[in-house]
Amino acid sequence: MHEQPPPRPEAEADRRIVTALFADLCGYTTLGEKIDPEVLQALQNEIFEELSAAVAAEGGYVDKFVGDALLALFGAPVAHERDPERALLAALDMRARMARIAERWQARLGQPLELHIGVNTGPVVAGAVGAGGSKSYSVTGDTVNTAQRLQAMAGTGEILVGALTRRLTQHAFTFATLGTMPLRGKAGETPVFRLEASLDAPPPARGLSSFGIDIAMIGRDGQLAALLRCLDSVRAGAAQLVRVAGDAGIGKTRLVETFLDRVRAEQPDITIRQTACSSLGEPSYGTLAAALRRAYRIDPAASLEHTRPLLAAGLAGLGLSGEEIGRLEPLFLLVLGFGDPDDALRHLEPDQLRRQIFHAMRTLFERRMEQAPLLVVIEDLHWADSVSIDALRFIMDRIESRRLMLLVTHRPGFETEMLNSARASQTTLRLDPLAIEEAKTLLEQALGGDVLPHALRDRIVERAEGNPFFIEEILRTLIETGVLQREPAGWEVKTAADETGTPLGIQAMMLARIDRLPADARRLAQVAAVIGHSFDLALLKALPCGVHDIKASLHQLGDADIVEELADIPSQAAPRYAFRQKLLQEVFYDNLLLRRRTELHGAIGAVLERRYGPSPEHMNQLIELGYHFAASPEKEKGVRHLTAAGDLARMANANADALRLYARALSAAEAAGGDAWREPGERYADLCHPTGHSEEARHLYDELLAEARDKGEVTTMARLTRKLGQLAFDTGDRERTTACFAEAAGLLEGVDAPIELAHLMQRQGHLAFRAGDYKRAMLWADRALECANHLSSHPGPAEKAEIALAIARAFNTKGVALARLGQTRDAVQIVERSVEIALAANHLNTACRGYTNLGALYTTIDPARAIDVCRRGYDMARQIGDLGHQARLLTNLAVAYCTFTDRCLSEGLPAIEEALAIDRALGLRDHLPVPLLVLGQIRQCHGAAAAARGHYLEALDIVRDSAEAQLLFPCYDGLATLCLDLNELSEAERYFELAQQVCAKHGLDPDALIVLPFLD
Repeated sequence: MHEQPPPRPEAEADRRIVTALFADLCGYTTLGEKIDPEVLQALQNEIFEELSAAVAAEGGYVDKFVGDALLALFGAPVAHERDPERALLAALDMRARMARIAERWQARLGQPLELHIGVNTGPVVAGAVGAGGSKSYSVTGDTVNTAQRLQAMAGTGEILVGALTRRLTQHAFTFATLGTMPLRGKAGETPVFRLEASLDAPPPARGLSSFGIDIAMIGRDGQLAALLRCLDSVRAGAAQLVRVAGDAGIGKTRLVETFLDRVRAEQPDITIRQTACSSLGEPSYGTLAAALRRAYRIDPAASLEHTRPLLAAGLAGLGLSGEEIGRLEPLFLLVLGFGDPDDALRHLEPDQLRRQIFHAMRTLFERRMEQAPLLVVIEDLHWADSVSIDALRFIMDRIESRRLMLLVTHRPGFETEMLNSARASQTTLRLDPLAIEEAKTLLEQALGGDVLPHALRDRIVERAEGNPFFIEEILRTLIETGVLQREPAGWEVKTAADETGTPLGIQAMMLARIDRLPADARRLAQVAAVIGHSFDLALLKALPCGVHDIKASLHQLGDADIVEELADIPSQAAPRYAFRQKLLQEVFYDNLLLRRRTELHGAIGAVLERRYGPSPEHMNQLIELGYHFAASPEKEKGVRHLTAAGDLARMANANADALRLYARALSAAEAAGGDAWREPGERYADLCHPTGHSEEARHLYDELLAEARDKGEVTTMARLTRKLGQLAFDTGDRERTTACFAEAAGLLEGVDAPIELAHLMQRQGHLAFRAGDYKRAMLWADRALECANHLSSHPGPAEKAEIALAIARAFNTKGVALARLGQTRDAVQIVERSVEIALAANHLNTACRGYTNLGALYTTIDPARAIDVCRRGYDMARQIGDLGHQARLLTNLAVAYCTFTDRCLSEGLPAIEEALAIDRALGLRDHLPVPLLVLGQIRQCHGAAAAARGHYLEALDIVRDSAEAQLLFPCYDGLATLCLDLNELSEAERYFELAQQVCAKHGLDPDALIVLPFLD
């Protein structure tokens, strides 16, 4: 059988993306009935020898032979870049080899020999499979099963592939779409594609050109200028060795291609010879061979008969005589991998042969430079064979002409000193990650503008860490999963992005690096990846790493540019390290078995628990403990720590952080089962509504209420019913609000729950105020204050905060009721007291409500303060992510700008348009009429009567059912004055009468509603 490299002896079970290839001989059973077993065995061995050679040629691994079938893996036990492409090339090669075998055996068998092949890509668990001493390396998972099912479905000579394989290789191959089909033993139907052929000149796998996206080089202008200066020096007779170094995906190829495009366009007399080393590693002279093939257009699979004339023609083009060609050709055929077919080199010792090959290559370079300056480009030199590198050094040391520029690219850690030559100037260009703004520019250029929501854009920039390839691969994933779609007007975001996974292109690149690491270094990096992006040495030493020498392994990881030691660590602290790329840490983490991850998370949590003590109070400590325990068997601990961290974030009014922490706690609690989800669930719901996720809040409250009913928890039922009532109010359902508050009041009858009763009373007061019953609103507010003030004289911290919240809200309701009853100065004092209490207790949402009302109240007694207080409140609402109060404060800010300044159009109009957009986006029908009315007034004042009428009528349509005086009156009044402006006198009179009826019904002064149009 064809020899293949054995699995890494230290290869432990892990998770990885693999491309599985199943190949099976058609009609094997019938064939076995017709020929002798010895003949059949000879045929079988020849077939397996050829198929194994095809697999090995593309860096694959033969997992097993089953009867007449072969299973090959690409991506395990060692990953390479482009494994799915390699698998399809191997499949095509197998088919071609089988055709040649069939020709040789046709006379003996009397029937054709053909394969049917299935190829599929996906996740597997790889490692030792079997029992006792018979264990062997293999893979397990549905990916392999699907490949076998595709093979079984394939017709004679067909190669069928799965959807992911096709998606990852469609730039390099052509396929026929067969539609979705049922596969034996699998539920549902599976998309199936038939491989037709490989493309003659496939575009690079990297980049987004297959989506019609071409991105110019960004952030490398300085390096491009340096390359052009080096080429100018070559023209002046100074040979140049230029190294371009940088991480995978950092932009080395893009820089080289941009440089070569400039050279071809501006300096066409320059001869360019370009090649790239294979990630499989090059055989001896492999890099030189690749350059020869590229220069003389020799296909890698070309036969000797086809190669000889192409090589001879190329050498003749350099002006070599027939005698010289005859002397050099055997050397170059050896370099090209044909050995010594004419026995011309049999008398040479190995050292003599090596020297002659080096001199032959030098001759090529010298003859080419006699014709024109020569630019030789070798990419990915870190994969080059050492003999080719020695040959390049030999040439650089001995060239007579200096019109040579050798440009090489490589990754960090590759030793390039072996290329140093005294006869050439040397330049090293190191490519750093793109700056944040450059990364944002790349995204905008790719998508044709600022298309992405800024939160998503910033997350992409953060994850990619300035690596252009990472940015492109993340974009590719967003496009292929339907998050981004191209419409006639350009790219649009269609759905929320799931950013939990690492794009497959990045996984493949990084897993190839990971698989080249020594066993202990790889094992240590996996443990460190479970800790997080950064980690300290003391913690590593306390964990079951299974590593003999941790410090030595850390040095190996540093040399491989996997991790780096952090410099800004206090001298007394343990050394601290970090992964050089966050996505690299993610790939290490994903590579671990789930069982091993869970064990390590538990072990890390236990060590940190001892380090931080039984009652950690620092948020970072709580988050660390919560993260690890939530992913361990002790999930309840994770829930507790994450909820406590969320509480701290909420106290600091970092509501976005609190939401994220509560969500993680909720997820861990659901995985743990039981009642652990209820506490983080309610807190998460409490923050959902003000941050614009009302439906999610309602769903959670409903679930929590059902749970409380089952357990007979009356106070909890009342609290959740009250919160559901408030949600209904904010979305304009007053009837539902009234019913919820009544139900909550009934639940609290005879129950000792004074805090909840105080909250309910002040909410009922607020409802009465919005219904126009201001005296009843004051009554409810006073009752709430009385209830809150008679609570425990020694409340705990949580109870004290709840008391302050009830009092602040009640004072606010009482203040705005007083304002509607004409007692404006008293109202201002009481609302200011509400804000003072809310700020002292850190209830910033309630403080924002007070600022909203003060912004309106100050317009009557201290106009200069109106804009200031609205700005202060708006900044606070933005700080805590409270979108509802942002809309309210922007509305009042617009009113102040348009009433007291000359900045109505420049600042008032943008403010009211943003407020309107927020209310529409969140479905806040409770407040939506207010910005509509203000915008209508602005349009009316500036002569846009039709637009003003539209805004007034839309507002009226929303508020007509609620019959809320402070909203109905300005609708009617606005329409009346607009009709007057348009000389529609009968309509104007009708609307004035309706406005007067609203005031009469509620006992209000029309002037008061004009001066104070909206209070809350």
